[in-house]
Amino acid sequence: MQNTQETKAEAHDLIDSLRSGDNSDTKITEIVERLDVLMPDPNYWEYVIDLNPPRAFAYKPIQL
Repeated sequence: MQNTQETKAEAHDLIDSLRSGDNSDTKITEIVERLDVLMPDPNYWEYVIDLNPPRAFAYKPIQL
């Protein structure tokens, strides 16, 4: 998936929603599943916890 501005905006909105704590377990699962698709870095959760989600978009996979 490309790192378009729309993708980044959607990811930020979803992360903000997760941080709000106002979601049911079902909604949290839906958000995490969507973030799994949107975020280029497979370890994006570390950046979400560190309150620095923009770093996850800087990820570039290594091609061997």
